[in-house]
Amino acid sequence: MTYYKVVLSGENIFFENASRMDSDAPEPVIGFIACKLIKTDSEELAVAIAKRDLLVHWNHSFNSDRKLGMPKLAVEYIGEVRGWFKPKSTNDYYWFTDNDHKQTQLEKFTQPPRQWFWRSATQKSTEQNDE
Repeated sequence: MTYYKVVLSGENIFFENASRMDSDAPEPVIGFIACKLIKTDSEELAVAIAKRDLLVHWNHSFNSDRKLGMPKLAVEYIGEVRGWFKPKSTNDYYWFTDNDHKQTQLEKFTQPPRQWFWRSATQKSTEQNDE
């Protein structure tokens, strides 16, 4: 089985931005980004499980009174997670108020993992040859 990182976005929700209520024109939250770590056999199954888990959590946590609406989900990124250390999966939501804000949030989750402080000998020799 393989670990997959699935980044989903949800839109078409009805959510007031309480943190901006003190300004003259508060921007409503129009959607969210959620990142899930799924262990399964295929990408298709990882997407299906991630969507199911997110909608179940959404309905139990945020939408229990059915006032926020059912989000329209889109897969923004899927990739295999390799290595010894796996990120912890949480039910965090990263809210956005417009498409630029959405893109800023997505950049955090779709970047390749950072390099550790050590590098393999082949990486060092390749980098030295490029100089």
